[in-house]
Amino acid sequence: MSERIDGEFTAFVNERGGVLLRAAYALAGSQHGAEDLLRTALAKAYARWPRIRGDAEPYVRQILYRDQVSG
Repeated sequence: MSERIDGEFTAFVNERGGVLLRAAYALAGSQHGAEDLLRTALAKAYARWPRIRGDAEPYVRQILYRDQVSG
């Protein structure tokens, strides 16, 4: 992707990553599980970033939930 989009995504992760990790921990129940869950969710979000960048956090939270439930 472009440098601008990469920069936006990086800024989002830096800004909201801690909050999203706590949400992932609440779902997974362990630090290791939460880190894996969040890593997967962020990879999926990155692939869709141009479409979701205006409202990314709810989208990532939905991925976290769905991945945990389906796993």
